[in-house]
Amino acid sequence: MKNLRYFTFERNKYFYGKLLSVDDFETEQRYMNDKRRIINRFVHGAGVVCGMNVVPVDDITVSVEMGLALDFAGREIMIEQPVIKRLSMIDGFDDYTEADEENSSLYLCIEYAETEKDPVHSIAGMKEGQKLAYNKYTEGYHLYLTNQEPGNEEISNQALYEETKTIYWKNGIRIKQTVPKYVTGNNEFELKISVENMGQTKPISFQYDLNVSCIQGGDKVTVSFDEREFTKAKQYEFTKKLTANAVSGVTAKISVVEESFQLAIGGMNMNAEAKGTNSVQIISGQVKQEIMNQYYHGAMEEIVKNANQQKLYLAKILMIRAGTTYVIDSVEPMPFKQYLYNNTLASVMNQLSLTEEQRRGTITGYGLPELRHATAGAQVEQFKVATGTVVLDLGIGGATGQKFFSEEIAHGLGLGPVHITLGQAYNMRDDSEIVFGAVDIFEDSRSLLQADMAAKVNVEKGTFTIGIRCLEPTSKHRVKIHWTAIKDVKEAQKEQSEVVMQIRPDMLNLSVRDTYYFEAMIGDKVESRIKWSVQEPDGGTIDKNGMYTAPNKVGVYEIVGESMDYPEFKASTFVVVRDRVE
Repeated sequence: MKNLRYFTFERNKYFYGKLLSVDDFETEQRYMNDKRRIINRFVHGAGVVCGMNVVPVDDITVSVEMGLALDFAGREIMIEQPVIKRLSMIDGFDDYTEADEENSSLYLCIEYAETEKDPVHSIAGMKEGQKLAYNKYTEGYHLYLTNQEPGNEEISNQALYEETKTIYWKNGIRIKQTVPKYVTGNNEFELKISVENMGQTKPISFQYDLNVSCIQGGDKVTVSFDEREFTKAKQYEFTKKLTANAVSGVTAKISVVEESFQLAIGGMNMNAEAKGTNSVQIISGQVKQEIMNQYYHGAMEEIVKNANQQKLYLAKILMIRAGTTYVIDSVEPMPFKQYLYNNTLASVMNQLSLTEEQRRGTITGYGLPELRHATAGAQVEQFKVATGTVVLDLGIGGATGQKFFSEEIAHGLGLGPVHITLGQAYNMRDDSEIVFGAVDIFEDSRSLLQADMAAKVNVEKGTFTIGIRCLEPTSKHRVKIHWTAIKDVKEAQKEQSEVVMQIRPDMLNLSVRDTYYFEAMIGDKVESRIKWSVQEPDGGTIDKNGMYTAPNKVGVYEIVGESMDYPEFKASTFVVVRDRVE
């Protein structure tokens, strides 16, 4: 059951009269386990699915919460109930010595383990000297401590799109540089510098030069840092903007210049040396597409090669000396972000991203608007303008009189009336010409869809829908429509002043620990997306649905509600909390 080589797959072939041996039954189990585990590893990945958070209990004890993880061989690791452990009782603690203090912390790791159980006497099949056989395996886990960090960044998905190099690690300081693995030529990207203070009490400052190739603006970049310019912390991060040359198919190099590193601790110059080189591949296409291509090309080899070499790091534990032993200074859960998204979480996060982008007016995609807000000249005070595109799917085409409609589009200009202008593009390219108005006026309009276009605005939701009606049969499968939304700001302000938000009820009397559901109204419409809060710190609690729970303390407390979709709308109400009458 501990095999890590899943290829090739073999399963039993049954027939009447077949004599089944131990090997046959093990083959049956191995086949089912190997198939499941290879799907776990190649489809889902490796990492913590949920739980397994590590928290300090006291100076010498940590608690690991229940949870589920998949290791790098696709095996399931389950913690059924919280585990409280003294560090000194965890394997690997005794290996942490005074020599390790300066450059590393302890890492709490977990690995798959299985144990034999249910001892039984066996007449046959016993090995020499063996008195008992075991009837079952119990699948479990093994917690252990190590002071070894991963030798590369391959333990997380971050390695698919970023490259991180440690350029200095000494004197209780670690400095890392991170760059994207791919960047499109003539595009800007970030060089990220991370500084980790691993117990250095005196302020840190440093400066060094970088030799850069295929980067606009010269062949040298200076990096400097002074801890006194930041709020005191254990980790710092800052970036420098770089722009790739207008080339493709080449690799930009970012290397620390030899002997340029100058480090000072507490104002005292140190004899220190930094070295390291980052690489950025300059491409001509889209970065996302390149990442996908590289993943599909090399994932099989990387997964098979690294399956039994990588650890699951649950926590980074910073230790400090206390007499003859060590105690916990701080605990950082999941230091290398070895998480796995399941389908439920991925769906929720995607929906939240779409909602946020729609509110900000930045959604792009098939059948959805691409928004670009603009104001110009004298129009700044009078009008707000948003533009975008939407692609309508006509299927196999349309007959005369057939109608097609877009999804509901958020124009991003808020509530109230807007003016919508529609234009049709000749093709799907970004540089396509656009015709506004009657398309048959132009001689080359036969390539366009001969159709009427209209927009229906929902003033209460801040959205609109585009509809088209074919004037003649068409075999076109898609049509790209550019839209412009214009809003009269002064008129909108006048209308908005007439619409107010209120919370019902506007005054409430409750006994201590009572609950009540509040409701928010904008005009005569119930608003469901409300950010609720209690003004006073000890004034009770209110959840996202408006359910308020009164505190144990009598008093008058203010409940505040703010629209998440329209931040300009905000209201409050008051609750009088009295002692409970028995």
